[in-house]
Amino acid sequence: MKKTGLVLLVLLALLCRTAGAEIIRIGKTPCLLNPAEQEDRMRRYVYFAGSGDYFHAVQNCADYTASDGMLLVPQGDGRFSTCTAASDVVIRDLKPQVLQWAQEGNEIILVGFSAGGYPATALAVYLAGEGYTGQLVILDGIIRAYRGIHYNAAYYREKLPTWQMTFCASSSQDVRIAEATRQVGEEMRDDENVTYLPYILSHNAMRSLYPYIFGGMQLPDPESREQ
Repeated sequence: MKKTGLVLLVLLALLCRTAGAEIIRIGKTPCLLNPAEQEDRMRRYVYFAGSGDYFHAVQNCADYTASDGMLLVPQGDGRFSTCTAASDVVIRDLKPQVLQWAQEGNEIILVGFSAGGYPATALAVYLAGEGYTGQLVILDGIIRAYRGIHYNAAYYREKLPTWQMTFCASSSQDVRIAEATRQVGEEMRDDENVTYLPYILSHNAMRSLYPYIFGGMQLPDPESREQ
């Protein structure tokens, strides 16, 4: 029994160390893109990559210069699945930063792809609760439920009524997070503060939207991005 307990303690320590290492990397990633030349534009982008999507995101932003300052946050890597401890620690550690930006009068744009949609939504709700508004862009990133919260149209309407929200959904039929995003987008497409963009793309092909986001450009019309 003692050996079993010792093994469990070692595994727990390794797990904590792994999460800590991930957070250290996040803390040392203040800006992977060049900041805006005109600092008075007062915008701050926070992009949450999907689970295991960190290096793909970095590679795809190498040739682009953000028109505004941007923080690219790794959602985790292959060791983490959707909405694990990695997401919770990201949310916890970023709260002071995004709140400071909001208090300074910056426009906050939170963008989440796939598993990154959860921390993006959670931080938007946190800022809304503090009385700040901004933009939330979700790329195939709405989960059905987590920690007892049902992420549906009613939730977004209740928690983010003053936020501008964009839901981009792929045509993937076998990806639950894509299905949930389509469902919410369809239900909210006529809301004044919502833009719904259904793309005829696979879940992973939604990454083709990165250049628009990283470049500070408007997202393309769905008909122009068919596979």
